[in-house]
Amino acid sequence: MSRHIVALTLLLTDIAVIVGTAVIVWFLRHLFGHLDPTHYLRLLPFLLLFPAASFAMGLYQSVPLPPPCELKRLSLATCCTYLAIAIFIFFTRGGELYSRLTFALAGLVSLVAVPVARHLVRQRMARHRGWAAPALLFGKPHHVQPLAHILLSSPSLGLEPVAIVSAEHSTCHDFGCLPAFDAETTRQYAAGHPEAYAIVVMESYDEADRAHLVEHLSRLFCSVILLRSSTMSTGNIWLSPIEIGGLPGLMVRQNLLDPRRLTVKRTLDLIATALALPLVLPVMAVIALCIRLETPGPAFFWQQRIGREGRHFDILKFRTMHNDAAARLAECLEQSPELQAEWRRDHKLRCDPRVTRVGAFLRKTSLDELPQLWNVLRGDMSLVGPRPIVDSEVQRYDAAFATYTRVRPGITGLWQVSGRNDLSYPERVQRDMYYISNWSVWFDIWIIARTIPVVLHRDGAY
Repeated sequence: MSRHIVALTLLLTDIAVIVGTAVIVWFLRHLFGHLDPTHYLRLLPFLLLFPAASFAMGLYQSVPLPPPCELKRLSLATCCTYLAIAIFIFFTRGGELYSRLTFALAGLVSLVAVPVARHLVRQRMARHRGWAAPALLFGKPHHVQPLAHILLSSPSLGLEPVAIVSAEHSTCHDFGCLPAFDAETTRQYAAGHPEAYAIVVMESYDEADRAHLVEHLSRLFCSVILLRSSTMSTGNIWLSPIEIGGLPGLMVRQNLLDPRRLTVKRTLDLIATALALPLVLPVMAVIALCIRLETPGPAFFWQQRIGREGRHFDILKFRTMHNDAAARLAECLEQSPELQAEWRRDHKLRCDPRVTRVGAFLRKTSLDELPQLWNVLRGDMSLVGPRPIVDSEVQRYDAAFATYTRVRPGITGLWQVSGRNDLSYPERVQRDMYYISNWSVWFDIWIIARTIPVVLHRDGAY
């Protein structure tokens, strides 16, 4: 039943949000000038085009699409819905009966409200049994264990592992033991759970056995997923299915290594920064005044970082430390071996003696990053990108450093919305590589949207 529960829940959510948004915007506009409700009631059925388009785009399945891909399809469905309304109004010559502002606002608000509502519903419903689809994991225990860990720790992925099907004994992992099914138990389970998925870890089988297994599972399960454990361990690429002359394949795209896409990203950075500056400059002036009032010294400071093509540039930030920060750090590390280990591990201290009171607030809220808009305008940085690093961090990036230098670092990024300082250093590097490998305009939009609640909740910030 889980597939039907997921589809019905998301369908009702979409209808409630798309209709509710239109009604609320109409009502607010009605307060400032009479709008005949009978004309607008004629357009309500058109709003049902949204769930119809979403269904056609595969947005009601148990396993959600990657967030940027889902955001792109939801936006396309919203635009198609309001475009259909506009075409209807045009051909019925009813333009003078309707408020253009009402439709523009309803469409814009829906672009934000629908994905936010779906995200909140998924986060809440993922806690309940029956939301995620059951999944049987096929492969050797040491291949299946990382997959079971991922699925059990991330219920929002929409798959709940229930058993391992392997010639070996059942396996244990951090979340308990999954039972082992034999062939007959697997057949009975598949017959009683038509919504179940079969997930095959491909390294566990040679080519002939794998082909035979997939053919057999395709007769038992509606959905069979093939995974490589090597892909799970790196997690850096999105793979798109492709067919060439009847031969199935997987395509890997490196979007940020395409000069044309870099030009698009740079153009969007300039437009967004120009729009944001009038709102941000007064806030920056207040912050600079607070810094000067607490401690003597400049409100800003420059720090050398490594940017695109390995070139060094000076990053601009609000000063968050005392003027004698270096001496304070040296004294603190000399007195505490635990802090020395923390500093060597992360190049950060959870309780940093160098940070001022205003600086601690700025770091918690990430407001110390606002001056980097100047670096975006200069072309040193992007609004979204990998963390800007210093020379001492290059060796920790190892082979990934060559990929890092192909793009501009960002003010925010996947690391910042995935746990920030709560992540280990290798996890930070992995997030940077994942972003570079999978960049899209929608990925940037998703990260910026995720940045707002992360900053407000101060997740992983210190």
